[in-house]
Amino acid sequence: MKGRTVLLAFLAPLLAGACTVIGHQKVEGWPQLTVNEHYVPHWQMRDHCAKYAPFGSSPEACAVFNLEARACDLWFSADFPPSQSVIEHERMHCEGYDHIGETAMRDFLARYNASHGLTPGATPAPVRQAQSVR
Repeated sequence: MKGRTVLLAFLAPLLAGACTVIGHQKVEGWPQLTVNEHYVPHWQMRDHCAKYAPFGSSPEACAVFNLEARACDLWFSADFPPSQSVIEHERMHCEGYDHIGETAMRDFLARYNASHGLTPGATPAPVRQAQSVR
């Protein structure tokens, strides 16, 4: 189910720099994810990120988590390259860091674990994929 596959996204809208200054807190039990960085035309980044941006804001980047596949896709504009602080901010989300004082990622992981019958705080098990033998 696509809604379950692409479960949540985080982005760095207009206040991305401020978020980095405020700091991050590690979410307990966050799984290790493979990070895929995409530098695409600005319109394409907006298409990926706008649905997660607050109304009226223009996203600079976003991190989209797929816990089923153990992947985190970062979307950046190639036309307007992000600052190093925005890149690091998004990478930290992939590593399981939420903004200090926020619980969005912790709550997301708890919902994911509950929907898969895992105990709170448990790290989700990797999805086993069938392999073909040649």
